[in-house]
Amino acid sequence: MIRTVAAALAALALQLSGAVPVFAQAGDPANPGNFSANPHPAMTWAYYNPNLHGFEAGQVIRYIEVSAQQVVLNVDVPVPDGVPRRTEQQWQTIPGYYVTETTTGFVYPERWTITQLNAGVYQWVRLPALFQRK
Repeated sequence: MIRTVAAALAALALQLSGAVPVFAQAGDPANPGNFSANPHPAMTWAYYNPNLHGFEAGQVIRYIEVSAQQVVLNVDVPVPDGVPRRTEQQWQTIPGYYVTETTTGFVYPERWTITQLNAGVYQWVRLPALFQRK
């Protein structure tokens, strides 16, 4: 009985002492099922990414999945001198990612893509994270 009264008094003291500050979480838009890292979209701390230089992203509305893309590349095949140039088709998969839609715009994470440097020459490129206003 004494422990129950002491616990009740301690809980009451905590309630009367004021609110405890909650610190912002970065979130994990690539894994929307991670509920410990992704707060509810209605919470004011729902999304903040310090890597995007402190822009005001607003509150998270939803996560939009951009599926992986299969692309066909015409790649040069090494041939000896004097033999005509030859290309082959090669399949590559550009990995998917999640775009975070917020009340003020869209947040794109760092992601990979393929760029064509020259005829038959391709290179993997990492695109930086960016915010696009609505």
